[in-house]
Amino acid sequence: MQGKFKYRECNVHDIPVGDMTVRLWSASGQDNRKAIEKAFSQLARSGFVYPYAALMPDWHPGDDAVVGSVVPTREVLLPGIIGGDIGCGMIATQLPCLIDDITPRLQEIAAKLHSAIPTGTEHNAIVSHRVALHPLWKKELRAPVSSRTLRKLVRQFGSLGGGNHFLEIQKDHHGFIWIMLHSGSRYLGVQVRDWYVDQGTKLRDTDRKLYSKIPYLPAADPVAQDYLADMETVREFAGESRREMMIRALEVFGSIIPGLDINALLMNSINVGHNYIGREEHFGELLYVHRKGAICLKQGERGLVPGSMGTSSYVVEGRGNEFGFNSCAHGGGRKMSRAAASRQISERDFRESMKGVVYEHNSLLLDEAPDAYKNIKVVMRGQSDLVKIIHEVRPIISVKGR
Repeated sequence: MQGKFKYRECNVHDIPVGDMTVRLWSASGQDNRKAIEKAFSQLARSGFVYPYAALMPDWHPGDDAVVGSVVPTREVLLPGIIGGDIGCGMIATQLPCLIDDITPRLQEIAAKLHSAIPTGTEHNAIVSHRVALHPLWKKELRAPVSSRTLRKLVRQFGSLGGGNHFLEIQKDHHGFIWIMLHSGSRYLGVQVRDWYVDQGTKLRDTDRKLYSKIPYLPAADPVAQDYLADMETVREFAGESRREMMIRALEVFGSIIPGLDINALLMNSINVGHNYIGREEHFGELLYVHRKGAICLKQGERGLVPGSMGTSSYVVEGRGNEFGFNSCAHGGGRKMSRAAASRQISERDFRESMKGVVYEHNSLLLDEAPDAYKNIKVVMRGQSDLVKIIHEVRPIISVKGR
């Protein structure tokens, strides 16, 4: 790649896919080049990407798009690229207490967290006054969402969900406690995506053959602008739901640690999303930047890169790297499919990998075992020019939903 887009680092690899370039960040080289070519082949043929796609070191093929990808475009929106879990992201807060302060009460804390925050398919049996009066419910989506769905969302607000979503209590290298959680927009994001993908088929100038492979919305069309507005509302739902769960987790600690200032801790929390489209200027042009499993961190901004169950996570600071579109990895990234992990990882190995962590053992969690994910330290080495590490934190309590 020549001119203003030329960039050379030992961990950066430009992979041609048709007439498009995929710029891969990886400490281990051009890993799985054929898989990258296959994953981006349809997008390359569309001609939509400008100037190139960026691939973070945690990348892996997803159900509907490449997780860990950053895809800029000039004139179109690609709802399928960011997927259905719009606004999925992370929140973390450092507490003013040390691991020694809570070690005798870890089991109690874990039980209280399970009670305060629904996981998996569970929802809130009782809607609190705080949730019922949240200003979010006054907002209206432009896509039709049934009243039944909206009633369900009120009960899902502040719930963790399943899959790779988690709540962890962690400790940093100084022994201070952190609360970190990963959650999304429940089914709301899927409904919004699916409705707009369907609307796109009705646009007059849509190329039906291309659309069947890469759903796209011309950015100037009112349907696309409605999609962006609804996407922002869904992002807000996901972000505020994370904030509600953080409040509940802090309330659990407040019941154990006297004088905990929950409002002050919330103000200093880090809340970042990783599935959305941003309108941003890069290389002198305004672009629509699609991030799927990648976070945006400008120079000096703080973010979160979680590992898997049982491994380190990282609090990071952005370096403002224009060549990565100010992006970085959002986690460890899968190295095994869920089916393969469930077949290949034994219960014994899973328990061994979780030594020292308080968690509720469930054989259904084998697909989330540490061995199903890439080595988070290798991932971090692969993006050393994108972010710098502020804190490494390790789990002491892990809560997952099934």
